[in-house]
Amino acid sequence: MPGKASRQPPGPQPVSRDAAAADQRRRILEATADLVAEQGYQGTTIETIVRSAKVGYATFYKHFADREAAFLALLDAAIGRTARRVEGAYRAEEGPWADRVGAALGALFEDVAAHPNPARAVLVVACAHRAPGLVSTLLAGMPQELQRAAGRWQAEWPTMVGLLRAVAGAAHHARAMLDELVVNPDAMGSHL
Repeated sequence: MPGKASRQPPGPQPVSRDAAAADQRRRILEATADLVAEQGYQGTTIETIVRSAKVGYATFYKHFADREAAFLALLDAAIGRTARRVEGAYRAEEGPWADRVGAALGALFEDVAAHPNPARAVLVVACAHRAPGLVSTLLAGMPQELQRAAGRWQAEWPTMVGLLRAVAGAAHHARAMLDELVVNPDAMGSHL
């Protein structure tokens, strides 16, 4: 009796359920990355993810409990992919420690360049989560400032520097996303 290949009709091969589910999950994660990078976490809804990924609500909820679960899965996937590339580059490089670190950093930058939206989404959301705590720390130090001699902000400098770095980094990446933003009024009108 002939093998399975000779009995298969010509044309596209059937897709297994597992392969279809993996493709749906990949599309949901890609849509989540693109939307969070473009609109921020707060501006991204399950509806926009479902539309962008071209999946149904039931499919979304089969893979993720909510928007946060999809975002956390995106972070896990992006961090895992990047960590594997960086570690692989470090291990593959022979020579002194500095050369291995240089290869690892090169792999990190290549990965960020190849997948900018997950990286940007992580940076913008990280700032949004970190900034309120830093501001609270600064505000909590204000009553003590009134009791100290003028100009004694040394204790607050690390917090202030951290806040400025986080805000400046997020603003830089948000600007880069907005510079690449293409507005299509017809498409916008069709979504209203």
